[in-house]
Amino acid sequence: MRRSSSASCRSISSNASSHHTDVAEQCGRYVLHELLTTEQQYVEDLANGIHRYTRIFQPEAELPEGLVGQQHVLLANVAQIAALHRHKLLPLMLQHRQDLELLFERWLELIERGCFNCYVLFTASQRDSNRIFDSHELYFKRLEITLGDPLGCRSFLLKPVQRITKYPLMLQELMKKLFDNRQVISKSLFETTCRLETRLRELLVRANQSDQLNDIRHFNAFSILSEVSFISVGEFPLHDARLRCSYNCKLFAFNTCLIYTEAKGRKQLVRGTFKLPDVCFVAKSKSFVLCNKQRECEFLCHNPAMVQKWETIVLQLLGNKFDNKLDELVEANDEEEPGGDAGAGAGEEGAGAGAGAGEVAAGEDVAAILDKQQSRTTWYTTL
Repeated sequence: MRRSSSASCRSISSNASSHHTDVAEQCGRYVLHELLTTEQQYVEDLANGIHRYTRIFQPEAELPEGLVGQQHVLLANVAQIAALHRHKLLPLMLQHRQDLELLFERWLELIERGCFNCYVLFTASQRDSNRIFDSHELYFKRLEITLGDPLGCRSFLLKPVQRITKYPLMLQELMKKLFDNRQVISKSLFETTCRLETRLRELLVRANQSDQLNDIRHFNAFSILSEVSFISVGEFPLHDARLRCSYNCKLFAFNTCLIYTEAKGRKQLVRGTFKLPDVCFVAKSKSFVLCNKQRECEFLCHNPAMVQKWETIVLQLLGNKFDNKLDELVEANDEEEPGGDAGAGAGEEGAGAGAGAGEVAAGEDVAAILDKQQSRTTWYTTL
């Protein structure tokens, strides 16, 4: 009787384990099916939209005067996003449709290599794109009928934002199911799913923050982000030791430099830059200091977590942990121009009385600052 009871318990336990495994597998299959189905539709929608709306910019087309030559403003880098999904992500999903963990690992590799930075560039360009659309809204309304597109151009330009927002939501659903069945599912699958969801959420944060780049005076976000990577932005009370003044600032981090600005009306005026790797970071309890041979700025933050966040960002920048598309170009230029350091500061003109090297003179293009690279000693300290 006891043997029968023991066997019955083992059978129930085995059945329960089998049930949990089936639930986890079904959830994985459902998420993968939804990912693949919606990805295929997304690739098709982008291809159709690009074909439809690039046609209106052909030489023989009749365009309103304000739209002539504005194709890359209106459509931004949608073609780049379409190529990423058609030639990289969708083939990955098809190739690894039987192995969710391997798919997510390969997806993470694409993000780590900076392939998804195109979404940050797209979001930064939307302010100008919307301005072009709004100023010719009646023209685009007529196009909806002419081109047979009931949703219109505005809806098409929202698709990349909707898609990149959808990924973390789908992964969160999968994570919940995996966690509920954590006794029987692969731990590495759960960890890989969590890492991918985290990286996609971080990408969303960067994309949303990138819109603030449009507030910087003399800053063409689209052209600059085509060459460098935007990392993060923070807002702080700042004490400028060289100018002996304090003001509220925004600190923008790129993979080539750090730029700090001061609000002037609706725009941000660049006050100075710290080119990488020529920067020293000093972490304090309620602030951090950035300095080099020309300037020293203390950024106040009452939350110690904010100090830790920017300490991590600067450490990663100094360690080249962020994707840097310009590395090879910079190295080639250094080899061709061995005397580059001597002339690197030529464009660092003062902005008037009391202005120091590296600040932006009125009317100077901020892109020039981002393009200048120096190879000097890197300092890192903590207090």
